[in-house]
Amino acid sequence: MEQSKIQSAVSSCRYGKCDGSGMIIDKENNTVKFCKCREDSIHERRLKFANIPKEFKELTLNSFDLDLYENSESKFRAAMAKKAAVNFVKNYDLMKQLGKGLFFYSYVKGSGKTRLAASLGNALVNYKKVRVKFITTLDLLEEIKNTYSKNSEITQNELLNAIKNVEVLIIDDIGIEEDKQWVKEIFYNILNGRMVGKKITIFTSNLAIEDLKHDERIKNRIERMATPVYLPDESVRSKLAKKENEEIQELLFS
Repeated sequence: MEQSKIQSAVSSCRYGKCDGSGMIIDKENNTVKFCKCREDSIHERRLKFANIPKEFKELTLNSFDLDLYENSESKFRAAMAKKAAVNFVKNYDLMKQLGKGLFFYSYVKGSGKTRLAASLGNALVNYKKVRVKFITTLDLLEEIKNTYSKNSEITQNELLNAIKNVEVLIIDDIGIEEDKQWVKEIFYNILNGRMVGKKITIFTSNLAIEDLKHDERIKNRIERMATPVYLPDESVRSKLAKKENEEIQELLFS
């Protein structure tokens, strides 16, 4: 009788409950319910869409290591930045209602800005089931240039509309792009659309908002869209690499 209630499971359902469609059909009672594999599939699509670099895909906010920073001021700033990210996730519904994001910055490369932003993105995907998109400014501009090709499968307007409308956009390294008018127009188009639509944008930068090369209309929009979060002016990139190598050596030689 149990077999009459559930379709024969095939290998495409990891739980062996449905035919891979994500739906469990009870023929006897003429009812349908969702299989757990459906939510798994949706979650996997969210992760793929988010495009968070492989290096950062497994990062969590808890794994953001404050001990990598040496001086007390750096540890304090890093702790405050981590706290801001954690509280942002906890209060995501309010942040979404307000349309407010975060602007992670410090004047030193390798200070943990991208790691923290990616960790925040992972938390939103995994715990808040949010549709997130991670992209560097250079990759964003390159994708826009690619739409100019006659072989492009998407127009510039279609790409810009997709970027403007994604629920959470993480723009990594804003401020390193070329100081050209067409670049400024692209950023104005994206940021103005997201501001008007109250879409959350997370930024990382090696500059404070007021130091960006963009004109005032763009900087004003960033100020309205995101709260500045100052990370330490201390690079931890080499320390992190050393720590990872020590862990590998421990694994290999112990």
